Amino acid sequence: MEHNPLTVMYNEHDVIVKAENIIKSMENTWEDTPETYAEKVKLLIEFFREYADGYHHRKEEDVLFPAVHNHPDFVLQEIIEEFNTHHEDFREYAAEIIEAVDEEDYVRSYKVLKQYIGDLLDHIAAENDELFVLAESLMDEQDLETIYFKFKDIDMELGEERKQEFEEMIGNWGEK
Repeated sequence: MEHNPLTVMYNEHDVIVKAENIIKSMENTWEDTPETYAEKVKLLIEFFREYADGYHHRKEEDVLFPAVHNHPDFVLQEIIEEFNTHHEDFREYAAEIIEAVDEEDYVRSYKVLKQYIGDLLDHIAAENDELFVLAESLMDEQDLETIYFKFKDIDMELGEERKQEFEEMIGNWGEK
């Protein structure tokens, strides 16, 4: 299928997952270079807020979740509520991490950052293994194509160039 919205979701998940190794590589770096650590954390939170939450979660919350939820054959309403709750939790993690960095409590910021990425990876696995598979089985090709173009509208509204910048930033992180 040429315009499969779930391919978009999987690809965005692949980009987000790359943050795990970046976070691992930052452990204890605040001891020698606290300013550099703080800058990197702020860049990561910008990525999570704009890319993961802005581009990706918005597609889910505004388009995919309602399409699945409103499908006549869908019966697991609580799964959508759970994923929405996760998204709220991720927003709270981001705020707590920035607060800790601003207070120069780098140990706490890193602890929360690790908790955030761990929960995010679990969330991504659940969406990949459950929600996306379910959505693909529920929707016909026309439904999926409609969702795909709604996703494209969100990318255009938020800025396709900005999305590409984030993907390149995360992909090239170790080369800095």
